Order: sequence, then structure tokens, then C-alpha cells
Amino acid sequence: MFTKAVAQAMQESRDMAPVEAPSVLRDLSGRRALLQQVIRFSIAVAIAASIATLLVMAIPSSQRPAGQDNASLAAAWQSVKSSVTPAPQPASPPKRTPTLAVQDGSGFANDPVPLGIHVGAPPPDAFVSISGLTAGARLTSGKRVGGSEWRVPATEISGVSVIPPDGFTGQMLVTAELRDGAGVALTGTSTRLTWQAPPSLAAVAAPRVAAAPPAAVPPPVVVPPPVAVAPPVAVATAAPSAMPALQAEVVRSLDPREVAALIKRGQDLLASGDVQSARLLLMRGAEARDARAALLVGTTYDPALLRQIGADGPLADAAQARTWYQRAKEWGEPDAQRKLEALARSR
Repeated sequence: MFTKAVAQAMQESRDMAPVEAPSVLRDLSGRRALLQQVIRFSIAVAIAASIATLLVMAIPSSQRPAGQDNASLAAAWQSVKSSVTPAPQPASPPKRTPTLAVQDGSGFANDPVPLGIHVGAPPPDAFVSISGLTAGARLTSGKRVGGSEWRVPATEISGVSVIPPDGFTGQMLVTAELRDGAGVALTGTSTRLTWQAPPSLAAVAAPRVAAAPPAAVPPPVVVPPPVAVAPPVAVATAAPSAMPALQAEVVRSLDPREVAALIKRGQDLLASGDVQSARLLLMRGAEARDARAALLVGTTYDPALLRQIGADGPLADAAQARTWYQRAKEWGEPDAQRKLEALARSR
């Protein structure tokens, strides 16, 4: 249609017959005719372009002539669309927060015990700062910094074990702190490691306790009746003395989870003001050579701390507090030294 409109306009301009006129008029009329042709041509071109645009927009693509270049139109539309609406950027993966997990461990004297520390999603060049080891203990990996601090790369910490001093039995409260490459602390926690005496020692001691009563039983059967009364008395008096020793052995071999439950219950009772009940529970944990339990037993005797909760008086005993604080220090409790110094200043 556009081509036909242009051709018709050009045909009409050619069909106009020339008119003879004077030279001046002929020049004027020629210019006027040329101007009219230009105007007609421009109008025809504009109309044809408008009609073609309407047809392109109105006629569906399935009904358009086969020769039309649909690919070029689609490419032009995509170019305009991309210039107006930027392409979506791929979403960056979410950042993972570093985590520090610990697990208490136990073993026999002179045996390495796994540290039980695992780091999740560590940042580059991160390391774990370890403190609280008993003097003479060392790690299987890492580097010692200062007197009591060890630094282990976060990528190696899961395979590290603690080698105790020779003959050491008891507990160590180990503090772990995850730090980034610049030394900034990210998170921290603590774990308890326990070393027990080898089982062979308990097996040797048990037959000695069990062998004593049978030796005292035969005399009542052999000797005459007046003399036979004395041996049962000796057996009756020997039994009570043996029972506390056996009970003490049972308490000292408490499972770490049982000791933790005793400490939790004792702390709750101490917070509520029931000092005597808290002391009984914490004493059981302390007899298992738990450093934390021993420290808390000392607080139930500490006059200054009892005065803070309004429970001073006959319950306070500075000597007992000092004894239990000293035991807690020997068993590896890091807060014990501070408690001893505070107790000395309060006198």
C-alpha cells in the first residue's frame, strides 16, 4: 500500500500538462508547481507510513505476509526491552555464620583425650584459641602462645587431642574461642575433659575388701559358745567401716552427665537461698573430683558470698571455703585463684 501511494503521487505529477506562459510567469508557475508536488509527495509518504504502521500493529503475526522479517522485529523489541529493564543479576549465595561446637571427653590416665571441638563455616585464616590446660598438658597439634594459650587452625581443630601430664587424674575445664584472621573473637565456649585411674587399680583393690569378712566368719562355728560371741561383734563393727569406703568409690566414679546434673540442681538451690541442700548436692559432685563442683562448694562456705544472698551466720566458714577453692584450683578450675584472692581480701 505504501508503494502504491507513492507511485500514484508520482504519476499525478507526471500527468500534469505543461502550460505555455511568459518566461516570468512560467518561472513562477514552475516553482509553484514544484512546491505543490513536494507537498503532495510528503503528504502521500506520511499517509502511507501511517497506514503501514497501523497494519503492522493490527494484523496478527500469523496473518502477516510470509516475507516479513519477524526475527528482525523480535530482535528490535528485545533491544528496547533490555535498555529499559536491566537483566536480573544472579543472587549471591547467603553467608554462613561460623559455629563452634564442643563435646566433653574422658579417658584413662596418660591417654590422649580428644578435644571434642568442631568449627563450622570458618572464615579464611580463622583459628581457635585454647586455654585452661593443666600445667604440663599439651595438644597434638597447634602452637603454644605464651604460658597457657594454644592456637590451632580452625581447619585442624576437629582432630586435636589433649595429652595430660604423667599420672594425671581429674578434670580440666578447657576454654575455646574462635577468632578470625585478624584475631577478632567470633564466639567461644568451654568443655570438660576427664581422666580416670586405669581399671586395673580398682580390680586389685576390690578383692582385698571382699576377702576380709570370710576370714572372720569361721570362729563362731569352731570356738565354744562363751568365746563365740566376740567374733560376731568384730564382724559387725568392721562392716560399717567398709561401707563408707565403697560408697565413696561409687561417688568418685560418677558419670560426667550425673555430675553435671548435680551441679545444675545445686546452682538452682543456691540461687533460691537453700544453701544447705545445695551444699549436699554439690558435695557429691566435688567428691568425684569435679573442679566446678568443688568451686561451688566453696561458695556455700564463703562468708562474703553468703552475705550477698542473706544467708551468712553459722553456715559461713572461711577455712572450709579456702580448702574447697584450693581443691578446685588443683583440679583445673580457672576461677578458683580469683576466689582465693577475694577471700583473702575479705578477711
